[in-house]
Amino acid sequence: MMQAIILAAGQGSRLEQYNNGKPKALIKLDKSRLINYQISIFRYFGIKDICIVIGYEGDMIRSTIGDHCHYINNARYAETNSLYSLWLARDWVNDDLVVINSDVLAHPNIFWHLTVNPGNSLVYDSTSGTDDESMKVELAGNKLRHISKSFAVIEKSKGESLGILKFQASETKLLFREVEKALSTGGVNQWAPAAFEGFARKKAINCIDIAGLPWVEIDYAEDLKNATGSVWPEIRKAINLPPYNQVFELPVHSNPERLQGGNHVSY
Repeated sequence: MMQAIILAAGQGSRLEQYNNGKPKALIKLDKSRLINYQISIFRYFGIKDICIVIGYEGDMIRSTIGDHCHYINNARYAETNSLYSLWLARDWVNDDLVVINSDVLAHPNIFWHLTVNPGNSLVYDSTSGTDDESMKVELAGNKLRHISKSFAVIEKSKGESLGILKFQASETKLLFREVEKALSTGGVNQWAPAAFEGFARKKAINCIDIAGLPWVEIDYAEDLKNATGSVWPEIRKAINLPPYNQVFELPVHSNPERLQGGNHVSY
């Protein structure tokens, strides 16, 4: 049975004024939230063991999702990044693993490509990744060679990583050794791909081009506009038609009034 980790500890300060100070995972999509969609699509593909690494306003995420997922609290969210959040989940993992950033909105077919592809896998878009903020990938054939935002590291970019990867159960110990190694050499304020590249030097990561399928990583106001105005409408069409309408159902908020402000539960 495959597991999934959603990295959702960050503050998302660049979108604070557009998302009313909520975590990016709680960006609204119609009557639901971005993280609700991610969880639903995981469940559609049989991934029911889901861990959410929370930090900033983590109680809001917990009250939205309820007890349907496992939670790990990154109390150091303000001084760390996704690499450290991933490391915190090391003892929870015991099977094949999907890792996703909580600010990624992607078409269901992208998850299909990831789940059916054998071995360790990364999805990327060959039509994207030309700006400084993109997490670019360099390939050797269809295998990951380098992954970085820096053009100084990526000599020949083949596109942009979506921030969605899959690792075989037999390789997860290696993954977390590489996470620990990256933390020890580069510190806690690094993105998770700092470990993925080290992993790829020892075990192959197959790279799957999903060009043409709608997706967006929501970092800026322009991304949010693209997500709600373009990407989500395309996804909504897909989940209202076969095959996804057969079993796909967006979860209802466990406690929707908590998203309107009010007192938050501390933990």
